[in-house]
Order: sequence, then C-alpha cells, then structure tokens
Amino acid sequence: MDNPSELSTLNIRIIRATPLAQLAKKPEHIIFAVIIADIKKALVLKKHTNPATKVLIEYYYRLNVFLRKEANKLLEYRPYNHKIILKEGKQPRFGPLYGMF
Repeated sequence: MDNPSELSTLNIRIIRATPLAQLAKKPEHIIFAVIIADIKKALVLKKHTNPATKVLIEYYYRLNVFLRKEANKLLEYRPYNHKIILKEGKQPRFGPLYGMF
C-alpha cells in the first residue's frame, strides 16, 4: 500500500479462523489484526507527568528540555544532517537496523 489511493479500495471484513488461514496463504492479500483493547488503549488521553518528579535533582537546571512544549519541537536543520537515498523500488526493512546490545 505505497499509494494513498489504495486506501479507498480496502475491503474490511470480520472472518473466522479457517478462512483467515486460507487467505493468509495467498500473496495478493494483506492481513491486519486489530484488538479492541489496543484501540481503547491508544485513544485514552495520556496523563501529564510533571518532569520534576522524575528527573534527578542534579539535572533540574535542564528541566526545560523535558517540558512537553520542548519535546514536541522538531530540531532545526543542521549542515551535517544526512540524507538516506533509497534504491528505486526498494523499501527499508521494518525494525532496528542493528542490535543495541
């Protein structure tokens, strides 16, 4: 679904396990699963946490960087920012590029 116009052709159905297993074997079908509990969790308003209650006292002089206003800002462009050029027709893999540990 690289093309946004494909979204208008989505065919959404609720089906039982056996037909789902059969459709999953066909490469022309893309199957997504949604659990109502996950939807409810995503829609709940997040409780604001005061950063002063979480940040160590020795870092209070930097408390402003933990404020929501600052966290929602995009960084300004820097001359050393790098562009990742993808090969035509290729998509980056989903997930981490390398292990963190």
